[in-house]
Amino acid sequence: MPHKYPRLRVVALIAAATALALGACSTDTPNSTGAATHALAIAVVTPPNSLDPAQLADGQQMYVWGSILDTLLYKKVKTGDLKPNAAESWQYNGDGTKLTLKIRKGMTFSTGTPVNAQAIAATMQRTMATPGVLQVKLAAVKSVTAVDDSTVLIEFKHFDPQFLPNLAGGAGAIGDPKTLADKRTATDPVGSGPYTLDTAATVPGSKYVLKKRNDYWNAAAYPFTTVTVRALPDPTASFNALQAGEINAATVNSQLVGKLDKSTFTITKVDAQAIMFLDILDRKGAKWPALGDVRVRQAINYAIDREGILKGILQGNGKVTDQIFSPFGKVNDPALDVTYPHDPAKGKALVQEAGYAGTTFKIPSTFLSTSFESSISQAFKDIGLGLDWVSVPPQQTQSALLSGQYGLSFQILGFNNDAADAAQHYAADGYANPQHYQDATTDRLLKVINTTVDFDKALPAYQELNAYAVKQAFEAPIVFTGSTWATSKGVAMLDDGKGLSTTRQFGLAQQ
Repeated sequence: MPHKYPRLRVVALIAAATALALGACSTDTPNSTGAATHALAIAVVTPPNSLDPAQLADGQQMYVWGSILDTLLYKKVKTGDLKPNAAESWQYNGDGTKLTLKIRKGMTFSTGTPVNAQAIAATMQRTMATPGVLQVKLAAVKSVTAVDDSTVLIEFKHFDPQFLPNLAGGAGAIGDPKTLADKRTATDPVGSGPYTLDTAATVPGSKYVLKKRNDYWNAAAYPFTTVTVRALPDPTASFNALQAGEINAATVNSQLVGKLDKSTFTITKVDAQAIMFLDILDRKGAKWPALGDVRVRQAINYAIDREGILKGILQGNGKVTDQIFSPFGKVNDPALDVTYPHDPAKGKALVQEAGYAGTTFKIPSTFLSTSFESSISQAFKDIGLGLDWVSVPPQQTQSALLSGQYGLSFQILGFNNDAADAAQHYAADGYANPQHYQDATTDRLLKVINTTVDFDKALPAYQELNAYAVKQAFEAPIVFTGSTWATSKGVAMLDDGKGLSTTRQFGLAQQ
């Protein structure tokens, strides 16, 4: 079994796993005209897998590609609301099978070529035809057509409630169709975003240097003249760099905050960024019949000491939860968070009543789970069950989840949107439901969700699905993981977890 990490490192690793930046740096210097320039440097755990518009990954990789490539929509910091970006407006038809996008006029690619509906249609058509992480997000699309220079019509096989929010991420990125087939696209794409890549100063996989486009249509939203994104896999290094003055914004462990000079740093706490949960994979009980029994699943939820994990391992960085829907969305119901108080005796009685005492389940052991394995194993032992942690290297995590060899899995997933979370956790083809569990209730509720264009009208179905999933204990949510940011003079952290990982999370602090 992998070694245990010290508690201070656990929080740093969790912050990394939730795909947030670890730090930022800003300096003010005069340029040749006398105007101030502002530099931002962000540290990330992993570099972009690709800058090709058909291969983009969301999360912290957006700091690079989201600076080069515009997206059709964006998520507003502080609210998470979808806002116009390259698309000025959007309109569905009655049944959600047609979406009309009105494209902003006056935008250009960094080469000076106009951004128009034809470019957007060409980018999306290429992504639909290219195997990769984005192809599945466009699976419901039947066709994309440029009606005129400023109008794009997207026709669907069926309404997809996840599609519109996805346009704020990789699925909504825009590339220059004249250069998409070039070799440079994977490492230096031509985009219409607020920055261009300085290839001379960039070291692919290690450091990415971005220079601001003064001719960008929304330049005022990006106050930094240059942005540097560095891949620093060791999260402890960001705190050391913060203290040394090498960077001036970083996530730090709550125990270390007291070591920072309060006259130099501003502390911002983000309560929730991702969901940490024990995913019950074999909800049918096909290989582990015990997991097909709702009493056993409920017992597991009673067994977990959420407050103990939050305070003892995560040092208070987060918020306990009995549900997976983001606390920032409309579906989350605070009343559900008292469903499973820590009660091992009640859990043990349920396991005995179900007749499964002594059952042991196989579960993958990954770099994310190691620090929590003792606590979770003890929780299972307390209710008369056992866990067999099987070491799985990072590159095999996905295949292990899909293999059917494991009854459970320890997961940390970043927030998406309510529609995506419903599908990801409870649809038959959802990522967190790899053994394709479905029943009459989930089918009925998901059918309403997937055929109701107006989210507010679909909200009762979402809420019923959430309550049903908690009662059925399809998963064992543990905490919404959070973080603490420290920023020094000159840089402000503007987001509280609702936005996406783009440079719009950062602004200039008042001096």
